[in-house]
Parts: sequence; structure tokens; C-alpha cells
Amino acid sequence: MAGTVAWVPTGGTIEAVADDRLDLVSYGESGRRTTPAEILAGLPELARAARVRPVPWADPGRAQLPPSHAWTFRDLASLARLVRDAAAASDGVVVTCGTNGLEETAYFLDLVLDGSVPVVVTGAMRPSSALAPDGPANLLAAVRVAAHPAARECGVLVVLDDEILPAREAAKSATYHRGAFRAPGYGPLGYVDADGEVVMRRRPALVAARPRFDLDALPGPPPRVDVVTSYLGADGALVDAAVSAGARGIVHAGLGAGHPTPAEWESLKAAAGAGVLVCQSTRVGSGRVVPHGPIRAGGFVACGDLSPWKARLLLALALARGDGAGAVLALFDAS
Repeated sequence: MAGTVAWVPTGGTIEAVADDRLDLVSYGESGRRTTPAEILAGLPELARAARVRPVPWADPGRAQLPPSHAWTFRDLASLARLVRDAAAASDGVVVTCGTNGLEETAYFLDLVLDGSVPVVVTGAMRPSSALAPDGPANLLAAVRVAAHPAARECGVLVVLDDEILPAREAAKSATYHRGAFRAPGYGPLGYVDADGEVVMRRRPALVAARPRFDLDALPGPPPRVDVVTSYLGADGALVDAAVSAGARGIVHAGLGAGHPTPAEWESLKAAAGAGVLVCQSTRVGSGRVVPHGPIRAGGFVACGDLSPWKARLLLALALARGDGAGAVLALFDAS
């Protein structure tokens, strides 16, 4: 048995209980949950992978934690501190959470944790009451990865459906399918095989050089950063609204390789001229945004291959730290 793995359960589909075993949609409305203790009791196979130590995440100000799609920056920072403390007394950490916010949660943890202890994020696409729930197998696979030496120095990992993905690249690509999580353009790092063996075929690139933020130095809620998604015929109203709402940063999810419409470009250029840091991303599911002509002309930062939602997190943390445009550009280049 390989050491101790701390498990931080935060709710989500993996704990949900529906009124019907065929309910794979409305189970959240039942209000019923299976407890972490019940999950452990129903999964004795975990003991073959590691000594699993539950670490509850509680908020004295709330009777229960909100679902992952309702988490705020405050929630992410609170979770990160708990994971950091758990990692200091463990050989690995597993976080289970709702899949709606999983990709952003994993990336936030990747940006603020030092990576010295493996941290794996997992969840479930089907509730615990389903005819064929995926949560128990996902939790077991995540514990196996967190306890494995190959997971060290890889940054935060995401493990679902037996695939091992880096937090930076992991994306939810389906609303209900079990194999919802993918790393578009890159593929998995490896997988947990049928015999329980953790097989790593590649390692994340540039982990040591990636941005890291001091969790204790964060000043509280970061400056407002909005994501504006483009579409044919879009005017600049949403960009202007973000500026009016006080945004200090805007991530624009443009068409194709990162192109705003003409009207959006005028509003984005005006926003940049007013001191708002504009980062150009794409609404496309994979591929890089490079600093092409409109990006350079507008004084924008190209987001590379970061998704708009992850680019927002990176930009918000950078602005909270006081980074200017040049430093932000270097961050995106290194990320």
C-alpha cells in the first residue's frame, strides 16, 4: 500500500442521490446526498491503493457548500488553502467536486500550489444512485494516481474515466456523457489500466516554468475580469458593458483564430485605451491564438491555447498581484 492520500470531498454529482436510478438529469433537485463516510464504506478497494484520509471542507458562514458552478474566487482560495494544508501531511491529495466547475477549479489549484505533492481532481458524470455510477471508479482511479510516484512534479491532474489529464489542458466537452473530459489538441498524459496500474505516457510541458501565485499574498477578491464571447454580427455592447461594470481586464473569446467583429474590435481598442487589459482568446475548442495584426494593433495580449475561462483566472490573479501588460504577456507566454 502506497502511503496516505487525503481526500477533500466538496459535493457534486459524485455525492448526489436521485429518487430514481434512471434519473441522470434532475438528481440535484432531490436534496439528498451520500456522505463521504458512506462512500468510503462502499468502496473498500480504496485500501489497496492507499490509506485514504477524509478532510472535510466546511465554511462556518454557510450551512452547506454551494455547487461548484456557484463557487467564487473566495471559495477557490479557501479550497486551495485546505488542499495545501492537507498536502503537507499526506503523500497525495484527491479533490472531488462537481464537474460544472471542475476544469476551472483544477486550473486555479495548479496556479497557486507548488506541486511538491500530487493533487488530483475528479468527480462524476452520474449520481451515486444511478444504475451504473461512475463516481466510485473515478475516485479509486484518482487515489491510485495521487499515490503513484509518476504523478509527482506534474502539477495538478484531472482523472476521470481512467484518463489522466493535466489541469491546464483539461476541458469538459460533453454535458452528460461519461467520457466528458478531454485535453483538446493534446490527449491524455496516461491512464489507469484495467489491472490498476498507472501508466504515464508523457509529462506536462514546462511545469516548472509555469506561473505560480502566492496564495497568502492574494489581497482578497481580485479585480473584475469578464469574458466576452463573439458571434457573427456582434456589436461592442457587451464589451462596453464590461467596462462600465468596472472590469480591469477582458478576455475576448473571438471567432476562429481569435478575431473580434469590426464593432467589437473598436470597443476592445477603446477599452484598452482606457486602461483595461484585453486578452484575445478564441471560442474554438483547441489551438493557439497568436499575436496577429489586430491583436498587435489593439495592444492586446494573445492567450495562446488557454481557454477563455482559464485565461480569465490567470489574468485575474495577475491583476490582483499588480502585474502590468508586459508582465501579463510574459505570463501567457510561459503558461
